Amino acid sequence: PRPRRDSRPMARAYGHPGGWTRERYLDLIREWAGRGVTVDDPYDASLVRSAPRDIRHVLADALAEEETARSLATLGIAYTVWHDIATDAAGPGFPPKLDHLVLGPTGLIAIQSEDWGGPVAFKRGELIGEALAGERPIRLLAARAKSVTRAARVKPTALVVVVPDEYASAPLEVGGSVRGAAVALVRRSRLASAIREGIPGSPVLGGADVMEIRARLQAAIRFA
Repeated sequence: PRPRRDSRPMARAYGHPGGWTRERYLDLIREWAGRGVTVDDPYDASLVRSAPRDIRHVLADALAEEETARSLATLGIAYTVWHDIATDAAGPGFPPKLDHLVLGPTGLIAIQSEDWGGPVAFKRGELIGEALAGERPIRLLAARAKSVTRAARVKPTALVVVVPDEYASAPLEVGGSVRGAAVALVRRSRLASAIREGIPGSPVLGGADVMEIRARLQAAIRFA
């Protein structure tokens, strides 16, 4: 493999970003194709295009999680990232996991990677958009984050939904707060810099706090 050109230390990372969602996609696409049908390439473009919207959305989510993980890796050694964390806070049809959790000097940030295939925006603290089909992403993200962090006796300082650049009207849009955690919608290309600078309304953490929170999370986190 070619050596990395960037020699800066990467963020410490744990878990398998997009892994659960890709497995879910493979199960769904084979089930949809029908019993006894051999799917030679489950990622074939024509097969994906012909699949129902909800199955295409699962694959888009897996790709989104992988893109977010690549962005978070560039945060540097001051940050720790966990991917695909198991949580018991999942509604019907929603995965039993938190996509990403980031800890560093700018806070403890719970992140959901999404690609609904259409634009979304904030209204009264929740995301709205035709592509959501009634989904309430912020409410779900808050529940998942609480489930994960409560076990470690810590609280998230920010809740962030990341979408492809074309689906957010601004690089970073703040949508108030939930249980003291700042809420934001962020374009994918803006994510790493937004975390380094700090999500508006999210308190910074001292070095000793970061170390203690990291130890608690490492002991409590289980992966999906």
